[in-house]
Amino acid sequence: MTIANFISICYEYDCHDSMKDHEKNNNPTRKDREINFLKLEIEEVKKLSAINEKLLLTSIREQEKLLNELAKRSDVILKKGLEIRELKAFNEIIAVASKHLSIKDILTYSLQVIISSLESLEKAVGRKVRISGGIFLIDEATEELVHFTSCGISPDALGCKGRVALGECICGIAAQSGKVDIIPYCKAELHDKRLPPTCMEEDHAHVSIPLKSGNKVLGLIYLYFVPPGYLHPASDANIFSSIGNYLGLRIEKARLYEKVQELATLDGLTGLYNYREFHHSLEHEFQRAKRYTKTLSLLMTDIDHFKRFNDTYGHMSGDEALRTIGRLIINLVRNVDIPARYGGEEFAVILPDTPLKQAELVAERLRSSVAGHYFSIGGKTVSLTISVGLASFPKDADTKDGLIEAADRALYCAKNGGRNRVYRFMRGEKPCSRVTIPGVDKL
Repeated sequence: MTIANFISICYEYDCHDSMKDHEKNNNPTRKDREINFLKLEIEEVKKLSAINEKLLLTSIREQEKLLNELAKRSDVILKKGLEIRELKAFNEIIAVASKHLSIKDILTYSLQVIISSLESLEKAVGRKVRISGGIFLIDEATEELVHFTSCGISPDALGCKGRVALGECICGIAAQSGKVDIIPYCKAELHDKRLPPTCMEEDHAHVSIPLKSGNKVLGLIYLYFVPPGYLHPASDANIFSSIGNYLGLRIEKARLYEKVQELATLDGLTGLYNYREFHHSLEHEFQRAKRYTKTLSLLMTDIDHFKRFNDTYGHMSGDEALRTIGRLIINLVRNVDIPARYGGEEFAVILPDTPLKQAELVAERLRSSVAGHYFSIGGKTVSLTISVGLASFPKDADTKDGLIEAADRALYCAKNGGRNRVYRFMRGEKPCSRVTIPGVDKL
């Protein structure tokens, strides 16, 4: 056998085996097919798991990033929300204070809004706090804070008896400095004269807000927070300062308004109501008496021989006599009564809800008071008397002008009857009757 034949035989044998393997591979058994399928599935699962793991890690990182961003935004939103609430509260205070003209109404209602707004703001950040407080106004004559109004606390609980000297106690020091003072733990932090020993027993946070107009301190708001530990943001001091400045301006405007009202309604010489205000008040009281079926009495008075007094002692002495009689009238009548200077040496007193007999007593006491007073004029002691006319609704008149006319007719009768006496109006043939009450000067 030659080498060429041997190689040919080996080649044929090898090709035969290769064909068998090819046939075997092209015709796998069922088990082989299942194994191959499982291998493919495992590979696919591995690929999908790798993809899912990558996506999951990316998702977690994105979620963490999103949560951090949301947390930051939540803080911003909470802060903005509180700022909006603070601005809303400040606007509400402005609205309330602007709506009223009297100092009492401005401060009383503003204090209520301040306290309710602060409680709402504390609640918004998860703190339940009870807030009370009040307002002092400065008495410039004594340089003291004088208690004016309060909400949720009795002035007796302050331990200062309603008066605090500037520079003393927490409120007095804050008023003197003109700066907002915030003390989170009042009793725990203060052990000196800033805190009166008789101040409210439970610990509390204390806020002092000076009421300022420009650089002038007019008063102070004090606020108590229970429980203590008021954790105020830095912006609160600025907001409190703005509130104090605004209310201080409102106090100044209210005082100016009161002065203007006084000029418009009061007689500049005697301090009694003027002619215009007399008619306005009488109309109001007359309508009220009609509506509620009440008795309304009116006194008309005139100083006897006043022209002769002026000619003898001069007009300056006459003015002083008018002022003195005005004071005598004010001292004799009630707070609800309305004394007025009707004109010249004439005065009038409106007596609401006053029956005729009681009005007669007031008239006679007034006459007796003036007659018993001695006027010091240029080193001399002189006396004056007045005549008084009296009428009542509904007994003596049906209208406001009718009541004035009836009282004026009674005054005319008192003048003609000898002066220094009281006459009351009577309907019928006898228009007037003299009023005499023995011993009235001793009542």
